[in-house]
Amino acid sequence: MGATYWKFDGDSCQIETVGLTPQPPRGSEQNIICNNFLEKNNTALHVVSIMLKGYNLPGVLPPELVELQYLQEIDFAYNYLGGTIPPEWASAQLSSISVLANRLSGEIPKELGNITSLTYLNLEANQFSGIVPPVLGDLINLKTLILSSNQFFGNLPTTLAGLRSLTDFRINDNNLSGPIPEFIQNWKQLTRMRISDINGTTQAFPMLIKMTGIDFEELQDFWRNPRIHLENEVSGNVVRNAFKAVEDGFSWFSLLHYCNVYWAS
Repeated sequence: MGATYWKFDGDSCQIETVGLTPQPPRGSEQNIICNNFLEKNNTALHVVSIMLKGYNLPGVLPPELVELQYLQEIDFAYNYLGGTIPPEWASAQLSSISVLANRLSGEIPKELGNITSLTYLNLEANQFSGIVPPVLGDLINLKTLILSSNQFFGNLPTTLAGLRSLTDFRINDNNLSGPIPEFIQNWKQLTRMRISDINGTTQAFPMLIKMTGIDFEELQDFWRNPRIHLENEVSGNVVRNAFKAVEDGFSWFSLLHYCNVYWAS
């Protein structure tokens, strides 16, 4: 991954030195977690989680991580990693991948859809492009999907309707187009959603009455088209209101927060 310094104590499962300099960058975080597993009547220590955040690492994601057969969590946020997600990772039983704020690019490998054990996937603030791959809909255990601040284009695939365990969905700051899909109203477990910067024609925003637990962190700039139409009544302990905005030139629509609604034109 481009580290100049690397020293790991396998007996204690501790990183002693890592990075481009002997001293870690300010604000960096590192941690490796190991657990004991029973193998052939003996216990063996295996890595289950790796976190290297904020080390400015300039390399690529290592496909060799699949050799850590018990690895579940990967967090390489806030580095300068390039390339893409290794297709080899599809053979691992990962539950969490975060590559937030790197320089990864290209299309999301279709093999990622094979990691059905994933519950958390954060690809925010990279340079991924292409369409949002339909195979992400195969990640049926996914609870968090964050694809914000990339270069995705096209429509959101209808296969995402199968992600019924989602609690957090963020797709803002891309180049997406087409309608906001009706199937989002069926994500009944959703508590956080961020959608913006979608180019398309005027439509009614999908009914959200089934999302009884959602906290509207941010739903802004839904539609770049100046004619926006949103009518919804959200049940539960969230916003109860109905909105209409069809005035020409109305480019900002709303910024909604829990039990609070305000807007600007």
